[in-house]
Amino acid sequence: MEKVPAAEGVELLPVKLDESQITPSHYDPHKYRDVPNPTSTLGTFVHVMKSALGIGILSVPYAFKNGGLVFGVLGAFFFAMLCSHSAHILVRTSYKICRKERIPVLGFGETVEKACANGSPAVRVLGTVLRNIIDWYLMLTTVVVFIVFVGTTLREVVNFRTGWDWSERTYILLVGVPVLLITQIREIKYLVPFSAVAGVLVLANIVISLVFIFQEPLTLENRRMLPTAATVAPYMGIVYFALDATCLIFPLENQMRHPQHYLGCPGIVNLNYICLAVLYSFFGAVGYIRYGDDVESSIILNFPTENVLASCIQVLSAVAVLFSIGLVFYVPTEIAWKKLHAKVPKAWTGLAQSGLRVAMLALNIAAACGIPHLGTFMGLLGAVLNPILALWIPIVVDTVYRWPHDFGRLRWRLAKNGALACFGLFLLVTGTISSVQNIIELYK
Repeated sequence: MEKVPAAEGVELLPVKLDESQITPSHYDPHKYRDVPNPTSTLGTFVHVMKSALGIGILSVPYAFKNGGLVFGVLGAFFFAMLCSHSAHILVRTSYKICRKERIPVLGFGETVEKACANGSPAVRVLGTVLRNIIDWYLMLTTVVVFIVFVGTTLREVVNFRTGWDWSERTYILLVGVPVLLITQIREIKYLVPFSAVAGVLVLANIVISLVFIFQEPLTLENRRMLPTAATVAPYMGIVYFALDATCLIFPLENQMRHPQHYLGCPGIVNLNYICLAVLYSFFGAVGYIRYGDDVESSIILNFPTENVLASCIQVLSAVAVLFSIGLVFYVPTEIAWKKLHAKVPKAWTGLAQSGLRVAMLALNIAAACGIPHLGTFMGLLGAVLNPILALWIPIVVDTVYRWPHDFGRLRWRLAKNGALACFGLFLLVTGTISSVQNIIELYK
């Protein structure tokens, strides 16, 4: 019998094969996702690992100089747990909303908006505001800093080894050629090999660094175990922001073939952050033990510049960042495309997507060539917005969606969220002060 379409504005319940309705309590959003090229569980693990394992790990020994050995190790595990907790809050709340409203998938901003839609009118307005902030922040997340890093690093190595005197802008334009090809990859699934190579290169950097570190016996003499009041904030800033990858939580989970493997026990997120906590703790501790208070902001600076291995670390770092650009670039381009695709005829979809990516990359390269010290100002933007994005917004989503009674015995979840909100405020204030001080030092 021919099915009669529903009247406009009427939503039909999903139907099983036996024509029986699926009630919201039995609706499983994972079964209704339509992902043309889903990513495997292993591929997603590689992406998650790479998103939180970057060249920032080379600064972790300097963080341990500020935090001390005992506090440093405990802090690494605490921040790994905190990042994992934020991911669990966001994804689980998104799943509950999808189940309740019979929606297959939601993004970051959509989850925030729909979570707030359950509250009072004032909270609903907040949800819309937060969604717009999230979408625009993620869409404006640039790869400028990455392009500048690759260009300047290659300039230092090549000019030092060859005696050339090529400018920084020349190297940035040269880097733009492979970046142009990498950023045309539109599916996360096909970016897995790039993340895998980048991860291997970062691990190679760590191994080479350990060769320098263990050239002499290590000693704990005059090594700090605990931080002072003045050094706690710098430690937290380095380690937490090195581990955080909030902007990639939803893009990676939403593209999985088996999204139920993302959370849970052990789950991709949990395994990833356990591995990272161990790696960060070990590398940070031995790096600080080796160089003590002389350890530099990046441990590479402690290695002899004339040594070929030191140049190898720099080149491997540059190539690792180069191979990471595709994954970082995926988020802003997908959000921008969602806002534009309805206005583009289907026949022009492929060309329009390619044009959008080329245009966004051209803006990034132009900014990299034209704005000096842009990385410092981007650091200030990250110091202000990252605690909001990575801590406050997950707390808001969880609190609003559970309000007023779903907080457990003695409302322990509400107390926990309040404590995390205060901690996020501490990170916001200290990170902003540190970034402003860096800008003042830069222009002295």
